[in-house]
Amino acid sequence: MKLATFGDLAQQLIDVWISRNDVEHSTVLSNLISDRLSANMVLAIIEMTNGSPTEFEVNLVRDYSVPTSYANVPEVLKSRLPMLPTGRLHPSILKAITGRRPSLISETVRHDNMQTNFEMLALPRKAAKPRGDWCLVLGVVNYILRSSAIPKDLDDVDLAVLQLLREGLQMREIGHRVELSPRTVEHRVERLKAMTGAKTLHDLVARSL
Repeated sequence: MKLATFGDLAQQLIDVWISRNDVEHSTVLSNLISDRLSANMVLAIIEMTNGSPTEFEVNLVRDYSVPTSYANVPEVLKSRLPMLPTGRLHPSILKAITGRRPSLISETVRHDNMQTNFEMLALPRKAAKPRGDWCLVLGVVNYILRSSAIPKDLDDVDLAVLQLLREGLQMREIGHRVELSPRTVEHRVERLKAMTGAKTLHDLVARSL
C-alpha cells in the first residue's frame, strides 16, 4: 500500500473519529493507518490505567526509524513524542483527553543541544471511562538537528552569508551578492564553522536554523 503524508493520515483519522460513535478500542483507529506510515512517523497509544492522565503507559505501535549519525539522541526527540523531558504527557495530549476533542499541533522542541520539529495529532476516546481509557497519538518528525547558539553580534555580512547558504547558493554566488571575493566568503564561512563547532558546510547550515 502506498505511504501517505502525515496530513492525509491525520485527516483520515479525524474523519473516522467524527463519523463513528462506536470506536471503543484504539486498535480500530490504529489499524486504519499502521501499514501506511513512513519511517519518520510515530504511532502510539496512551493507556490510562485508572482513567486519569497522571497515570499512563505509552505503547508504541510504530517507532521512528530514520537513521541518524547523532549519538545519544534523546528519546523525547524521537519515539517518545507524546512525552515531555520531565516524563509527563505533552499539553496537547492532555488537552485532547480532558476536552474529549482531537488536538493537532506543529512544534519545534529543544532539548539539551538538540532540536526537532514535529507535527502531532492526539485523538482521545470520545467518552471518558474509568478503566480502559486511551488516546491515540500520531506524530511525524520533520527533522532532528544539533543546534548551536549563533553569536548575537554577527555583522551584516556574516548574517547575509548564513542566509544565502541556507538558500543553497555557492561561494561565488554569495560573493557576488555581498560584493566580496569567493575566497573572502570562504574565510568567513570557516570562521562561522569554528564559532558554532560545525564540522562541514551542511552542519553549519543545520546548526544555524
